[in-house]
Amino acid sequence: LRFFGLTPNDKEVYLEPIFALMYYMGFTFHDAMNLPIWQRKWFVQRFVTEIDSSNTSKSASDNTPDQRALMGRQREQVPARLRRFT
Repeated sequence: LRFFGLTPNDKEVYLEPIFALMYYMGFTFHDAMNLPIWQRKWFVQRFVTEIDSSNTSKSASDNTPDQRALMGRQREQVPARLRRFT
């Protein structure tokens, strides 16, 4: 019996943050696996805070043409993939 450490059933405890680091932040498996646990947790928590702050700062009402013009985010031309050739 193992008295210390994780069992094979506990793989998700350490694989889930490693997956998040690889998928969302571009870490390699080797880099993410070799990070100290406190740094792994910090990177994942920082990513969560960044996503939360970006979700709260944007709202659907900010996407009107007048609002975009006031903020300087209007486009002079429609993007090429959205142009209609008739």
